[in-house]
Amino acid sequence: MNDLPDMRARYEEALAEVEEMKRSLAQRARRVAELEQRLMRQAEHDGPPLAARPNESDLSRAVAAAEAERALAAAEREKLDERERTIRKVERELAGLRVELEQERARLRGGPAQPPREPESEPPPPTPLPAPPPEPDLEPAARRTSRKR
Repeated sequence: MNDLPDMRARYEEALAEVEEMKRSLAQRARRVAELEQRLMRQAEHDGPPLAARPNESDLSRAVAAAEAERALAAAEREKLDERERTIRKVERELAGLRVELEQERARLRGGPAQPPREPESEPPPPTPLPAPPPEPDLEPAARRTSRKR
């Protein structure tokens, strides 16, 4: 039970790291978008399409830099996703420890231990409606009246 403060600290540290990663990713995404816009404006001002230009070294370096930045941002996004998975794992561990703690407290008080709450799940399917009663057979009554005639 002494692991709880340590887990709490790990959880808070992970949250702080995730927030920092999100800020970093947002900054990189803005830089990539700005670079893309700058390249588009430069291409518009320079005239013919990129393939028709004889000197493309500057533009190709800029495109390569933008692609490298994008790849780096994707790698950081993957790292961020991994941290978020770790955070969810720690949250589950904390929830399990909380349940154990509640059970231990109930046992020490002498009361019955409350069963752990089950995670919310989908409700059972609705009970089907009863079948409607069969329609009355009207033909026999019609045959009886025709016999009296």
